[in-house]
Amino acid sequence: MRRRLGSWMLAMALIGAVLAPSGAQATWGTDNQHQLVPSYFYPDWWNATNHWFRMCDAMNVAGGPSTAVMNPGGGPGAAANPDYAEALARCHARGQRVVGYVDTSFGARPLAAVRADIDAHYAHYPSIDGVFLDQMSTDPATRSYYGSLYAYIGGKPGAHEVVGNPGLAAATAWQLDAPVADVVIVFEGSAAQYLGWTPPAWIRDRVASQISNLVYSAPDEATMRQVCARSKTLNAGSMYVTDDALPNPWDTLPAQPYWTGSIAACH
Repeated sequence: MRRRLGSWMLAMALIGAVLAPSGAQATWGTDNQHQLVPSYFYPDWWNATNHWFRMCDAMNVAGGPSTAVMNPGGGPGAAANPDYAEALARCHARGQRVVGYVDTSFGARPLAAVRADIDAHYAHYPSIDGVFLDQMSTDPATRSYYGSLYAYIGGKPGAHEVVGNPGLAAATAWQLDAPVADVVIVFEGSAAQYLGWTPPAWIRDRVASQISNLVYSAPDEATMRQVCARSKTLNAGSMYVTDDALPNPWDTLPAQPYWTGSIAACH
């Protein structure tokens, strides 16, 4: 059961409104890696050790915000959820960015349905910082589809960062060149896959803060540190590595000391 907001939590919300990221694209290199976390866990903010507060209190904000992906219900959910609003305010108070999850089914989902989810995110959470377009196609033939969504998000009031998640690298940098996304997740997979992965050459030529990798099934700190070391050689400006595993490796945040250790290693 939720507790009523205390005065200090209301103060946090006000601070968040003042300090919310502007949406401007910050840049950094692999010597200053940030985090991009698919935060598919509930914001039970009334628990002192809840994952959302642990996440946003610890992620790197040097030179720009790290990013949490908010996914209330496979998208924005049917209505605004005050618990997610509370988490959003806390993350903003810590200088972090929060974007809303929207599925695109690799360009097959009707544009009207995708736009409706975008509208709902901004209606439910007006201070949201942008949109996470999941299952983004790598096929350049979908350029107009994603270009129209990029323009639609850009027309929203406030911040409008677009994170694209194809989960693998396109043959060329068309997603960033068009552009149809500000940040692209060019790898999503297990640690074993990641440690043997060779990305296309174009990835090394981009600004690192445009490139993100998501790695799961790194079962111990030694493997996590291997993943973080490799990410720096692959030009990943933002990273998330977890010991969680399939079928849903994004439904919890790693326990300590793994979590803060991963921030220190992927930095």
